[in-house]
Amino acid sequence: MARKRATGKDPWKAKLWYTIYAPQMFDKKEIGETVSDDPKKVLGRKIETNMKEITGDLKKSHIKLIFKVNEVTGENAYTEFLRQELSRSYLRSQIRRRNSKVDSIFNIKTKDGYNLRASTSAILTTRIQASQKRAIRQIINQELTSISTNNDFAQFLDEVTSGKMSSEIYKKARKIYPLKRVEVTKIKLVEKPSAKEAA
Repeated sequence: MARKRATGKDPWKAKLWYTIYAPQMFDKKEIGETVSDDPKKVLGRKIETNMKEITGDLKKSHIKLIFKVNEVTGENAYTEFLRQELSRSYLRSQIRRRNSKVDSIFNIKTKDGYNLRASTSAILTTRIQASQKRAIRQIINQELTSISTNNDFAQFLDEVTSGKMSSEIYKKARKIYPLKRVEVTKIKLVEKPSAKEAA
């Protein structure tokens, strides 16, 4: 026997669906929806998507993007970038038995004043000496710093998500040791530029 619907106000009738859009650097692509009874409650919400959903490129489904809603206009919610990272399943697929890796974390700053934290992994077929690891990290740091200081935030992220940055780092680092590959595993926004820097 069917249950009777409870009397009283239906809380869903007071709620609205808000369409969520990616930041300008990702062409304000529609990336999802969220529901709320108050637009203020939508602010600060995080949404995860991937580059395949943004670009339609199936080869980039392993690149995760996390955004945060920072503006609500009408029934539209606009976001800002929080971080980009590679999926764990993809990273696991790159490490084979007897392979090793050199993980690094660097703080960098783009030409337009965005402070970022970049994580990288240099994947090798054998184990190497500590001095070689230091040399590889130094080259990666130099390359990241060079690319970030010569590009604004949007250009820098394009270098990361397109794979160009990993390719450039690989070319330089393999001179120290014949690497299998280099991956920029995560880019996290630490601090946005001040109003003075943005001007």
